[in-house]
Amino acid sequence: MDSSHDSSSSDERETSVDTNGDKKIYHRHTNEQIQRLEAYFKECPHPDDVQRRKLGEELSLRPKQIKFWFQNKRTQAKAQSEKADNTALRQENIRIKCENDAMAEAIKTVLCPPCGGPLFGREERELRLQNLRAQNAYLKRELEKLAIYRNPNGGPSVPGVGVDSLAALPGPSSHAPISDNPQVAYGTSSNQQVEPLSLVPSPYIAEDINIAQPPRPRQLQNYQSQSQMETMMLAEMAMNAVAEVTRLIQFEEPMWIKSSIDGRLVIDQDNYEKLFTKINHFKNPSARIESSKEVVVVPMDAISLVDMFLDAEKWGMMFATIVNEAKTIQVLESVDPQRQNVSKLMYEQLHILSPLVPPREFMILRTCQRVEEGLWVIADVSCHHINFEFEFTTPTCSKRPSGFLIQALPNARSKVTWMEHVEVNDKVRTHRLYRDLLCGGFGYGARRWTATLQRMCERLSLTSISVFPATDHAGVVKTIEGRRSVMKLGERMLKNFAWALKMSGKFDFSQLSETNSSGVRVSVRINEDPGQPLGLIVCAGSSLCLPVSPLQIYHFLRNVDVRHQWDVLCHGNDVSELARFVTGTNSENCVNFIQPSTTTENGDMMIIQDGFIDALGGMVVYAPVDLNTAYTIVSGNTDPSGIAVLPSGFIISRDGRPSAAELDGGPENSATILTVAFQILVCGQALTGDLRMEESTATVNTLISSTIQRIKGMLNCDEGRQ
Repeated sequence: MDSSHDSSSSDERETSVDTNGDKKIYHRHTNEQIQRLEAYFKECPHPDDVQRRKLGEELSLRPKQIKFWFQNKRTQAKAQSEKADNTALRQENIRIKCENDAMAEAIKTVLCPPCGGPLFGREERELRLQNLRAQNAYLKRELEKLAIYRNPNGGPSVPGVGVDSLAALPGPSSHAPISDNPQVAYGTSSNQQVEPLSLVPSPYIAEDINIAQPPRPRQLQNYQSQSQMETMMLAEMAMNAVAEVTRLIQFEEPMWIKSSIDGRLVIDQDNYEKLFTKINHFKNPSARIESSKEVVVVPMDAISLVDMFLDAEKWGMMFATIVNEAKTIQVLESVDPQRQNVSKLMYEQLHILSPLVPPREFMILRTCQRVEEGLWVIADVSCHHINFEFEFTTPTCSKRPSGFLIQALPNARSKVTWMEHVEVNDKVRTHRLYRDLLCGGFGYGARRWTATLQRMCERLSLTSISVFPATDHAGVVKTIEGRRSVMKLGERMLKNFAWALKMSGKFDFSQLSETNSSGVRVSVRINEDPGQPLGLIVCAGSSLCLPVSPLQIYHFLRNVDVRHQWDVLCHGNDVSELARFVTGTNSENCVNFIQPSTTTENGDMMIIQDGFIDALGGMVVYAPVDLNTAYTIVSGNTDPSGIAVLPSGFIISRDGRPSAAELDGGPENSATILTVAFQILVCGQALTGDLRMEESTATVNTLISSTIQRIKGMLNCDEGRQ
């Protein structure tokens, strides 16, 4: 009977109120409705209007009833949390008081350890403390002498307390003139270390357009090593993180349950809090927990995989489409060749999909421990509290112990179990296009990491082969060295394009508001890197949702038969494919050379293109090169890292809304969020005088707008979702 329910149950049932004159009518929910609402609340305590409407249709409730239930539930959860915190604090206070009383009683009867007599007087204690300080200072000096003796070059000296030596930043590269025609040179920036050029003020540069610089390592000149207390604290954090990750990965139900929204494996927070210490870094209501777990088998031996995960540079290259920047700050343990125990402080910046998605920054403690022969566990945990002299903003995300279990398999393969457990503080409300994707956990979840890991391991295994595989169409590429050169250039294009989409200095145009897109974002940067054109580069991007599956859009963008209808580089001319190299087990993932059929006003040129598609979406990135440069690439006689390319392209993503096809892991029937981004070289000469910023931003805005309209018309989807 209803009267038998306690107050909390009653509060949950009496969630919606209708007013009929002076009377209030209370609507009680069924047990099935409450169970479904409770499950949804654990994953998404703040549903938006669309989610409330969909949930209401499923449970036969009005959106207003759903809204009131979630409001009541949040209030109830907050009250219960505060009550639990007060109880815990009260118990801790009692415990500390008992300890203080016990210590006070013990002090009354304490004896001097050396002689067994009464405790030293005040003056004797001061003298003894001074002697201890003098001895401590002497020992520190001796330790410094030992460090110099062990390593005259200033590197790590004593295992467990050494610090990585940091190379000095390189100076600016030489600046060479380049053609400033924007029609040929649209297409990313490189990730090299440069110093910014000075700009001469121009009346055409809008105040809101910030000049962004290519990425460079964070400034660590004032970095100070940790104290002994901090080192001990980090060692304890590392040990606890490894233990927690190992246990969580091994757990199944009820610790890991299927998401009621999309079916992926997520942590049941109630069971988690029963076994592990609950630490909430963010107290505001917008904070949420993202968790996921995936298993994948990759064609790479476990030792190489562990090395890549522990090397910041290799980590950034392996996950180039996710990790914008990675840097090792300090090595806390000596690097053991057998990987028994290694701990590193690392900084990483993650960014995906679109300029509409803000990057995530983490300062993490990464620890690798060899569990047994052929089995390693690597654990990450955030450590924002360490006192760094480091350019690190207030974090909006914090990693609870997360990581991966790497198991060696026969035939140079590895089984990787990946687990993510992150606390997110959304200070700025997520853009509507990406709200379902990010809040649902697919944005930075384990599936995105494992899909990227599998694709890159397949790509690396094909890069090192010594003969052309049967799946290739070598065409104009005659040597295996030329094939490697093309594939390496394609990898660099993908990484640079992904970095350019961060667009830290943005200026918004509203001209596309009527085209169901997000508007055009524009950023400007100066480049001195020899891996891309030198000068002032404008990058513009826009995102929109289309009622077409990601696979259909991927096929459309790679179709050479219709490319001339939307790609301005083709000047309306037909396009032919000159070479194609498959980069994985999926033959649709490939890098290829294409060429317009006739010469253009800018001379003969070719287009190098790299693309991939997986369960979450894909990318198509391309850049124009002149014929001489193209022949240099296919010959394989030149390092492709020095070839200047400026890629443009598309990022294809599922929209994040659950459907039957998505729960099965397939992207065929889901809608797509498409990000379009172009880059134009505005000025390659000395940056003086009129930079024609107004003209260039208008050009790139028109280019984005016209390309989107052509693509939407050709796909018969003029009405996209806002």
